[in-house]
This record gives sequence, C-alpha cells and structure tokens, in this order.
Amino acid sequence: MTKNKFNYKDSGVNIEEGQKFIDDIKKLSSSSANQYSLGSIGGFSGYVEIPKELKEPVYALACDGVGTKMRIALEAGNLSTIGIDLVAMCVNDLIVSGARPIAFLDYYGCSELERPKGQEILSGIIKGCSLAGCDLVGGETAEMPNHYQGENFDLVGFSMGVNEKSKIIDGKKITVGDVILGLPSSGFHSNGYSLINKIIKNNTSDSLLSELLVPTKIYVKEILQLLDHVEVNGMAHITGGGFEENLSRINNGLTINIDRDRWHLPEVFRKIQDLGGIETEEMYGVFNCGIGYAVILSEENAKKAKALNSDFLEIGFVSKKEDSGFKYI
Repeated sequence: MTKNKFNYKDSGVNIEEGQKFIDDIKKLSSSSANQYSLGSIGGFSGYVEIPKELKEPVYALACDGVGTKMRIALEAGNLSTIGIDLVAMCVNDLIVSGARPIAFLDYYGCSELERPKGQEILSGIIKGCSLAGCDLVGGETAEMPNHYQGENFDLVGFSMGVNEKSKIIDGKKITVGDVILGLPSSGFHSNGYSLINKIIKNNTSDSLLSELLVPTKIYVKEILQLLDHVEVNGMAHITGGGFEENLSRINNGLTINIDRDRWHLPEVFRKIQDLGGIETEEMYGVFNCGIGYAVILSEENAKKAKALNSDFLEIGFVSKKEDSGFKYI
C-alpha cells in the first residue's frame, strides 16, 4: 500500500515565499533611520544600542495591536495605514512614562502570505517607526492556514524605549490644582472598532471608510519636546475605555475633572454616534472623542506648555478625592 506523501507547501505554508518577504522587509527598512539598531533584519534576534547620554538607563516595553480596525482596511481594500496604527498604539503607550522609543518589532499572522499585501502593511510600519523616531529591528511572519480563515489576519506590535530612572513619570506628583491639557486625536485611532463595525454593517460609504481609516496620531515628537522644556506630573494615552478608564490609572488618589465643553466633538464621531444611536455617556466611555492624549501638570507649567505648542487644549483640572476619582463637569 502506497503511503500519502506530504510536504509543507501542500499544507498551505510556502517557505520560499516567506523568505522572499524577508528580503522585501530588508529592502523597505533599509531607508529608515537605524539610529539605534545594530545589524540587519533577518537574524534570530535584533540588537539595539542604548543612548550613551543616559546615566541610569531603564527600559520601557509596550505591546498592542490594530484590533478590528483591520476589518475596515480589508473592506476598503487599503492596508497602507494600519501599520502606522500598529506603531502608534504601542509608542503612544510607551511615552506616557516619559520613555523615548528606540526599537519596534511586529507579528504578522495570516492564512496565506500574499507579498503585495504584506508589503503594503510593512510600508505603514516603516512610516510609523519613522514618525516615532525608532527602528524596526525584527519581527515574525507566520502562515497558519488552519488557524486564520480567508482574508483574516493578525497584526501585533512590540515597542521598546529607554528613560532615565530618575525621570520616570508615574503620576505620583499629581496634586490638587493641577491642570489637564489634551492633544487632539486624528479620529477613532485604533479603538472601539468592534462597535463601529457593527454600526456600519450594510450602511457605509467609501468616504466614511476613508475617514475611519485615518491612522492613529503618533504623539512622540510633541511629548518629547514638551519633556525637554517642562516638568510633567502625569500623562495618559486616551484609548479604549475613554477618559475615565485611562485617566483614572494615574489620579494619585485625587479626582480628575474633565470639561467636555472645552472642545468640539469631531464630525466623524458625530456620524458614528448618529448612525448607531449611541448615548453621549457611552461615546465618552468607549472612544477618545477628539482628544487622544492627556498631560497633567502645574498651572505654571501648563502655561509654558501651551506657549510651546498651541495644539494643547485645557480640558480639565485635578481636585480633592470624590467618589470614583473621576467626573465630567
């Protein structure tokens, strides 16, 4: 009796195509800054050089993904921006403690590796790294035809940053009377898309898809510039869970007060709110609603920050502890 003969390619995994994709990555990443990385992509691990000016360096690590925003990208047939989202969601978390991003890795898992799609995603990651001032030092591409179905794929990022140990920002200096400044978001960023996908199902347009695909704003340059000139007591990346969940992480036993009248809800948020019949409290409990990053600092330093960067909006203040430690005013 003749036994069946199996090979890896017949199971849906093309090693040769995977190697070609690694070559694509090398070519695309060769134009990036390479400020900190040592060696080239394609080895078993990536190395980075720590900035020499740090006296007592500590390392910050963050991991995040694009989530179901990928469904929007697939529907629109445009994968060019989600790589930026991937980098942004990681490095925006990283800088909350004052760390400077220096390295990034990605995980791309799919049912079948299609190099044009992979190149499109990777180009976005390279652009995101450039905007964040860090290097793509490696990653993993996995073909798993028995796990991922059809066009579905997974995209996860890992970022590494460095900071001076004495300069870690953890919210412990936040005090009564501090001012809360916000930086505008570029849209929904990469949060709440499970709800968005449900709302726009069978009820969307190319123009709305384009608005929903606007990549997450990367705040690295603005925040590092601020930290070079002003003392900051606490920061928060406004992601899933909105203002209360994210700002409550750093309230230092006090109350965070947010005044929603200090800025206008952007039009794309209003569109989704109207389409889904979403209550206002639900909107602010799920989405960033136009403010993607918050900084808490003294009144004097808040004035300096606004003089340094006119994009900063005063959106609230810190008061004595009340109830949950968060409220809208």
